[in-house]
Amino acid sequence: MKRLITSLAALTCAIMSINPVAAASYTVSQKTLASFSEAATGLTRQQKEQVRGVIAANPQATKFVCTGIRYQSQPMSENLKVRKRAKAACDYAKELSPGLSTWYQSKVTQAQSYAGKVLLTVKSPELTSGSEQPAQDSEPCKIQEDSRHRTAGDPVSNFLGQAEIRGRYSSNATAFPFAPTVLPITGTIDVAFIYVDWDDLPGTEADYEYYKYQANMFSDFYWMASEHKLKMNMHLTDDWHRVSGSYKDFVTRSHGDEAQRGEAPKKQIFYDAAVAAADPYIDFTDIEIVFFVVPTAQTVFFGGPHEFNFDWNGYLKTDERDIYDTATPGDFNIDRGSPGTAPWFYFVHETGHMLGIPHQANEDENKPFVEKYVASPLGGWDVMAEHGANRTMSSWLRWLAGWLDDGQVACIAKDEVTGNFFELHPINEVAGKVESLVIKLSPTKAVVVESRRFDPKFDIRSGNAKDGLIAYSVDATKASAQGSQAILSPRDITRYLEEKNTWPDWRELDAVLTQGDSIVVDGIKIEAFKIGKSSDVVRVSRTN
Repeated sequence: MKRLITSLAALTCAIMSINPVAAASYTVSQKTLASFSEAATGLTRQQKEQVRGVIAANPQATKFVCTGIRYQSQPMSENLKVRKRAKAACDYAKELSPGLSTWYQSKVTQAQSYAGKVLLTVKSPELTSGSEQPAQDSEPCKIQEDSRHRTAGDPVSNFLGQAEIRGRYSSNATAFPFAPTVLPITGTIDVAFIYVDWDDLPGTEADYEYYKYQANMFSDFYWMASEHKLKMNMHLTDDWHRVSGSYKDFVTRSHGDEAQRGEAPKKQIFYDAAVAAADPYIDFTDIEIVFFVVPTAQTVFFGGPHEFNFDWNGYLKTDERDIYDTATPGDFNIDRGSPGTAPWFYFVHETGHMLGIPHQANEDENKPFVEKYVASPLGGWDVMAEHGANRTMSSWLRWLAGWLDDGQVACIAKDEVTGNFFELHPINEVAGKVESLVIKLSPTKAVVVESRRFDPKFDIRSGNAKDGLIAYSVDATKASAQGSQAILSPRDITRYLEEKNTWPDWRELDAVLTQGDSIVVDGIKIEAFKIGKSSDVVRVSRTN
């Protein structure tokens, strides 16, 4: 055994001497391919998978050495065979990763068990201390919005208060730079969570606990999605506050009754009555967002009235101050046995707009007989789009908001693609690792690739696998609510997946790229090269 180890070590040293580099400059990984049959010089399927695995495990590799091994007592004619095997391995590696510098050779060993095999040696630039991979220069991929609401290069306004933002805020930005509102995007936001009921619709202990869970989920979601940069400080009332009159006096029956723009007097009547019931017991001095919740036994609101600080269509007139950010879930967003409609999701979505995060449906196409993939091109893959089983926020929106640091976003321009590999970590993991790949196609268009994993805390079990990569386009010429992000499916986007537990729509866009799946966009091929346990590897190449 000692002789075998010594011989293999000597062989490794010999291989390393071919292209000498400073020891501090590279890290080295090695893998011996499975045995070849007696006369074979081509690679088997298993051996190809081994080569693929080595490349996937070393996405930053620059050098790839393939060594055919001949036992010392074998004739020199054996050199030709093992050298052909080494060449086949390096040729396949070059096919997978055209940017690799490859070298094949043959060497002699004293260890008979290695005779006839091929040893792969991979060299990668040594990473700087404390970093997972070389620093990302992501600035070039910050495409600028050039839409009906803003022009590229427009200055960013930092509104200090309600009086400043009124009538001056264009819309939530879909591309860089981010368009902040009066609410902070990092730090702490104080949120009042107020339980209100009526004599003829009293609140119950079960409803209280139900909404308490929703409040916690809302807070936990933003803590996760913001990479621990935004904390929602929740202030829950200890009990229900009784609103005067009957709940029937406040019932809304359409979106028109709850309109964000134009006349919607019915919701203001509710706001005034709810504040009157709660104001004597609550100090609103530091409160920035108010959520009201109502008993679930009867229908009170249709979808749920909500207001944003930049719309001024309705507001809360408290003793301490006027508040313009508020939301109350209606029937569409109250879970009565269907897990697709949780109030926390509604709170997350509407708060996103309050913060400056754009709507992801295409409301221009929201009309009868228009297909889902047109009217809702991001499907249920983002909380800023619509209800779906994968309830998270895309990496593009997180980066736009400043929650993903530039170092967590890999960036490459279309004309720089040579056959590149990128390792991505699941977007719901808060670990400071690279979570997003942005491929810049033009000054206003990009493709984003990110890793998704089923998250038992936030996601719904729908009967379809959610682990893998997803890719979507970003079109900076489209404004909020124009479908600026669109899923790029590795299959037929018009053939929907059937999802369980996602009321009111069972249809979902078929988005997940599993290992080997690929898409082609503007001459660029994006492949799920490896789907791993804790990270995925993307290969980006040219189709020509």
